[in-house]
Formats: sequence, C-alpha cells, structure tokens
Amino acid sequence: MSHFLFIAGALRERSSQASAEVQLAHDLWGLRTALIRDNLRTYMTDGSCGLVYVLKQGLRAGFTIQSRVLPPEDLDEFVRDELREETRYGFVRVKVTQSWQSTPEASLALLHQVLEVPDQAELTRRLNLGMHRVTQEQYAALLNGLERA
Repeated sequence: MSHFLFIAGALRERSSQASAEVQLAHDLWGLRTALIRDNLRTYMTDGSCGLVYVLKQGLRAGFTIQSRVLPPEDLDEFVRDELREETRYGFVRVKVTQSWQSTPEASLALLHQVLEVPDQAELTRRLNLGMHRVTQEQYAALLNGLERA
C-alpha cells in the first residue's frame, strides 16, 4: 500500500501554513503539478493516507484519502477560485485524522532517518517536488516518531 508525504509550499497569495490550513478546512488536498496528479493516479490505493509537511514548520497533519483524483471543475466555484493555485491539476478529498506541532528540525531529522535519504540535499530535492510516496512501513515509522516527540 502506498501512502504520501505532501509538502505545503508558500504561494504568492498565502504562506505555506495558510495554504495547508485552507485546503484541510475544505477537506481536500490540491495537486499543484501534473507529476503529483499522475503519481497519485498510478500509486494511490484504497486506504492510502497522507501526511502534510509545512515548509519551515514541520509535519503538521495526517489524513485519509477519501476519493480518486478529481478535476478542479468538480469544486464549488467559490472554492475553486479560492484554491486556484493549490488545485491547478486536480485534488483529492481527505479526512484529517491527526495533527501535530513538530519543529522543522525534528521533522527533517525524522524524515531523513525514516526515508533513509543519503544527505540533506537529496531530502530537500524530494521535498521540493511537492510530494513523496512512502511505504506502509515508512508511514508507520513516521507516525510512531511523531507520537513519541
């Protein structure tokens, strides 16, 4: 089973934290690139979950993915306008299951350890892609690390 680490980046309209908060408040996660959309279509399974990493703040939330990849046109017109940048390539419906207050340093250390990334530059490169697929074991280890923190 595949799970996903989603990265909330800053946009012209709002900070990375505000972007994450507004998406989760609407029970959705937007797909900012075609690569993210295509990878979700390929690897998402029933029961897939996601973790939200907010740039410069750390791991903040966990959710279950409730839908397949949906086109932006499926959103209410007001929400589509409000989340235009976040949902440029579609979105998935989500249900938040957990939230945390983790520091960027602790989150990066946990990601570096669990994902077994060879160096900080490679981890940064992966985070800059906006999404990273994680295995069931990695997902469980990330949740365990967050609960112990």
